[in-house]
This record gives sequence, structure tokens and C-alpha cells, in this order.
Amino acid sequence: MNNIKDWLIEKTYRIKEFGVAITSGFVPDDIAEARYNVCKDCEYYGIESSGNSLMFERGCEICYCYLPAKVLFKDSNCPKDFWKKEN
Repeated sequence: MNNIKDWLIEKTYRIKEFGVAITSGFVPDDIAEARYNVCKDCEYYGIESSGNSLMFERGCEICYCYLPAKVLFKDSNCPKDFWKKEN
């Protein structure tokens, strides 16, 4: 039972975090591009165990986000702090 509770708590937190990010507005295109370039060079880029081809090709193995979308929002961040603060 604890595993289900932990899973629900974690998913609820992620939904709230996503809501804050998408309502924060967009970053300029050059910042989104710089963020995505950092992601593409990262060892965690692409979720090999994912059954979803989009996540396999463009997901983050740490936060499980679809990176082409995540890099667009002002309040998004890299869980490993790989994005520069101005990015």
C-alpha cells in the first residue's frame, strides 16, 4: 500500500510542478535552443527503457520530461542544474 501512496504523492507533485512551469510563460527562442542543446549533449538524454518512441528519442532519464517542450517554459529547470541560470 505504501508504494501506491508514494507513487500518487510523486505524481501529484509532478503535476503541480508542470502547472507552475506552463503558466510561467515562454523563454525567448535562443534560450530554449541553448537549453535543448545542453540536453542533447547530456548523458541522460533519451529514456532507453521507455516504450514511447518520443521519450526514447527526446526524453530525460532523470525527470522523465519531454525535453522539446520542457525547455520552452520560464520556470522549468534541469534537475541536475546543467542549464545556465540565464538559460
